[in-house]
Amino acid sequence: MKKLTHSLLFYTLIFTSFACSIPAPIEEDKEEVTEPTIEEREKRAVFDTDVPSYKFEFSSLALNQNVKELDQFVFKRYGEFYTEDFTIYQLDRIDYFAEAYEMEDINLYYIDSLLVKIQVFLRDDKTDEFLRKYGRAKIQIHDLHNKKLLETEKVLIQKEGRYQVNGNLDAFTIKWPRNDLDIKYAVSRKPDSLGTQVSNEFNSLDNKSTSFKITFQTKDFDRQLAWIKWESYIDSQGLKVERASDR
Repeated sequence: MKKLTHSLLFYTLIFTSFACSIPAPIEEDKEEVTEPTIEEREKRAVFDTDVPSYKFEFSSLALNQNVKELDQFVFKRYGEFYTEDFTIYQLDRIDYFAEAYEMEDINLYYIDSLLVKIQVFLRDDKTDEFLRKYGRAKIQIHDLHNKKLLETEKVLIQKEGRYQVNGNLDAFTIKWPRNDLDIKYAVSRKPDSLGTQVSNEFNSLDNKSTSFKITFQTKDFDRQLAWIKWESYIDSQGLKVERASDR
């Protein structure tokens, strides 16, 4: 009997200690969930979206278009240079552009309110695609590294039955002269080199995160720009000059 009493006492202690080791349940504060009213549901359903409801297509641009035809909701005036006759517009937001998946930015150059130059910054290199599209071209090499490379390698290499620009070239410009316009494609595959041969006034326009830029410009763009610069200089000197066409 004494032994049985000891056994019962032993099991009673074990059970008591086990029961004490079980953590007490945590009571959570329960908030009453009330069904939103119709008015509240309507408020939650209304939100502002920043996605444009229409797209601007690149094909709607054409050289010699008047600035009045430009959608100035999509393009914003970047500034005037030299004189009021020379104006540059930039794309305001890339998501307005239908071709945003392959283009990063666009600059439009106007002289006397006419579009004389379209400058497009691309996301990917389209050298081979443009060669197939525009045909024979002239290539201009930009630096000593690439000139040295061409002492032992060719500009064009044949691959899968097609000619392609040598992939080892990392800085060059391809030009396609036409009767009515000039097409120029500048490539820089150098990690820290985005420089292109432009005047200092427009360097900020070329400071892009892409190294691939195609330009379409009227045949007389360089001559018109030179005249704009000359007019600006004459005005700064307090002189006056007339174009031959105005006499």
